[in-house]
Amino acid sequence: MPAPQVHRHPEDRTQFGVTRPYFRIASKSRIFRFAPLKLAGIFGASLFMDTSPHSALYPFFAFVVGACVGSFVNVCVYRIPLSRSIVTPASHCAACGAPIAWYNNIPIFSWLLLRGRAACCGTRIDVRYCLVELGLALLFLALWLRYPPMEAAIYGVFVAGLTAACLIDLDHFIIPDRFTLGGCVAGFIACAVDPKLTPYPTPLAAVSWSMASAVIAALGLMAVAWLGTLLFKKEAMGMGDVKFLAAICAFLGFFSAFWTLAVGSAIGSVLGVALILWQRGAWGTRIPFGPFLGLAAILWLFGGSDVFYAWWHSVSHVLTMSNSPMINPGPPTGP
Repeated sequence: MPAPQVHRHPEDRTQFGVTRPYFRIASKSRIFRFAPLKLAGIFGASLFMDTSPHSALYPFFAFVVGACVGSFVNVCVYRIPLSRSIVTPASHCAACGAPIAWYNNIPIFSWLLLRGRAACCGTRIDVRYCLVELGLALLFLALWLRYPPMEAAIYGVFVAGLTAACLIDLDHFIIPDRFTLGGCVAGFIACAVDPKLTPYPTPLAAVSWSMASAVIAALGLMAVAWLGTLLFKKEAMGMGDVKFLAAICAFLGFFSAFWTLAVGSAIGSVLGVALILWQRGAWGTRIPFGPFLGLAAILWLFGGSDVFYAWWHSVSHVLTMSNSPMINPGPPTGP
C-alpha cells in the first residue's frame, strides 16, 4: 500500500527528508551569487546614507568598492576573450568547475586566507587576481581623495575599464571593441553627465569637445602607425591601440594624447629593453603597447596633467617672449 502523500506549503522544499523554507535555499543560491558586486553596491549606497561631508568612512568605502570592482574586472579579463558571459554562470573554479562559496570570494582577503589556493581542489590561484583587486582598491581610494565625488566615480569606471583592457591585451594581444569603441561612448556620456571633466560648462559643448578629442587623437595615431609601417616594412601598431587612445582622449581630452603617447612610449621602451636583456630575447620581440598607454593615462590622472600643462605654459611663454620685439627685433624698418 503506497505511503500517504503529505501536502506542504508550496514555498517549502524537502531535502534529505527535512523540510526547509524556500527562503533559506534562496539565500544560498541567489543572495550570494554575485557577492563582490553586491557588497560593492551595499557599500556604495552607504556613502549616501552618511550625511557628514567629512566622514572618515568615505575613504574606507572607496577602498572596499574598488576591491569589489577589481574582483569583477578579474572575471571580465578571464571570460571576455573566451566569448563567455560575464554574468552567468556564477563564480566557479577554473580548474574543477566547482561553484565558489561567497565566503571564499571576498576580494583580497579570501586569497590571503586560502594562501593562494582554491578551497575546492587546492589548485594554485595566480597572485595577479589579488594584485588586481588590491591595485584597484588603492586607485579608487586615491581617486576619492583627489577628485570631487562625481568625478571620482567617473574616473573609477574609466580606470576599471583601462585595467581590464590592458590585462586582456597583455594576455592575448587584443583589445576588444567593447573597451575601445564602448569606451568612446562611455566618455561621451560621462562628459555630458559631468561637463566639469571638460573646459566647457554645457553638456553639448562638453560632448563635442570629447568627440573631437577622440577623433583627432585617433587620426593622429593612425598617421604615426602608417609612417611606422612604411619605415619598418611591417605593421608597427594595431588598430586596437588607435581605438584605445581614442577612448582615453574621450575621457581626458585631446592634450592627454601627447602625454599618453610620450610617457607610454618611454615606459614601453625601457621595460621592453629590460625584458629583452633579461630573457635574452632578440630585437623585434612582440610586446603589447596597450598596457603602457593605460599606465600613462592613469599617471595623467595623478599629476601627469599638472606636469604637462606646466610644461606647455612654459613653452608657450618662451615662444611668446621669442616673438617679442625686445628679443627678436626682426628686420630693420624705415629708410
